[in-house]
Amino acid sequence: MAELPEIFKLAGQMRDTLHGKTIQSITLLQEKCSNVPPDEFQERVSGARIKDIRNKGKWIITELNNGENILLSLGMGADILFFENEKNKPDKYQVKVVFSDGSGYTARFWWFGKFLLVSDEELASEPNTKDIGIDPFDERFTLDYFSSILKGKKTQIKAFLMNQKNVSGIGNMYMHDILFRARLHPQKRISDMNEDEIKLLYSSIMDILNFSLEKGTFAYESDFFGQKGGYTTDYFLVGYKENQPCPVCGEKIISIKTGSTTSYICPACQKV
Repeated sequence: MAELPEIFKLAGQMRDTLHGKTIQSITLLQEKCSNVPPDEFQERVSGARIKDIRNKGKWIITELNNGENILLSLGMGADILFFENEKNKPDKYQVKVVFSDGSGYTARFWWFGKFLLVSDEELASEPNTKDIGIDPFDERFTLDYFSSILKGKKTQIKAFLMNQKNVSGIGNMYMHDILFRARLHPQKRISDMNEDEIKLLYSSIMDILNFSLEKGTFAYESDFFGQKGGYTTDYFLVGYKENQPCPVCGEKIISIKTGSTTSYICPACQKV
């Protein structure tokens, strides 16, 4: 499942490639992935030009010049692939966007993907995106900001970070190593954290996510041009490495249940 580095990279590639293009047609083969019928979708976007493409957490927002916005969520995984012309487009997809120059892109959702159409007036109140918090690649996500949103909280740190209303973009895949580098147990309560631990956690979040971005993001995810990333499982510190030695102390890595998710930790380095 794509997380912030993968979504940030994909949104950037889409923006660089599609900016200024004019939409000719939209094909929706799976109506349940959208909030409007195919005919209405086509009518509202046909002839519109792409002004900007950006991410908001794990959502990708395409802003059009006619007051409409396409909101894309990869859900539990998806292939979003560019094509130069329809002769070389992917065979399998639920959504196809074609531009006036003959190029386009397809979306093949694995599970729970969304392709929504929302007007400028509706965007601020759109339930899927209105409450999404600032993500760590946003320039506003400073140490002072991060400290401020933790202040007065008593919840467990992993649950807080996984809540997209607090910090957007971080999922379970990167969380294991983020908490390990910060030497924090996932069930440690924020109210029990000191200033040094908060600083270390902030640095860990930024270092882990930026390192993935530098390596081309996760190797199992395809970018806009079908290329895999360079961030392989070899770079994981403790994530998904149960029974292997901790890279710091040599203790065996274990897995524990944390709410609805599994966490991989070093029991020696990450004490409750």
